[in-house]
Amino acid sequence: MGDSPNIDRTRTIAWQAGTSSAHLAECQKMALQQQHDLLQDAQQHMAAWARRRQVALETGIDALTRMSACKTPVEMTTICGEWMSGSINRILADMEDAQAHTARMAQYFQKASSAYFASPQATPAEIHQPVATGEPQAQPQLREAAD
Repeated sequence: MGDSPNIDRTRTIAWQAGTSSAHLAECQKMALQQQHDLLQDAQQHMAAWARRRQVALETGIDALTRMSACKTPVEMTTICGEWMSGSINRILADMEDAQAHTARMAQYFQKASSAYFASPQATPAEIHQPVATGEPQAQPQLREAAD
């Protein structure tokens, strides 16, 4: 039949949807490209997150060092406030980055699904799968249990 069970199942799904082999190949190529783009985007997203966490760690240690040398509670509160302001800004950057990543994922999904479902219907000459007729084969255990 095919190179692997997954390819055979994909062809069966395409046959059931009435999609041509050429269109299926085009959709698979698009899906691989989009998967590559998503993985690159996720890698960039995680690298930016790790950089922000590193900055948070360094600024936190710096703030604690400076706070330990303070003579008055006012100085300590000022340093703590500066550190918390930076932390809030990094958290907001995390949220904005996650929102942008989610929006890009939705665009990839929308593009892939619209390309697949807007396909022209396959002609009988393009369909390479046999037509199933009659009842599907029941598993022997289920058939015996029904008797």
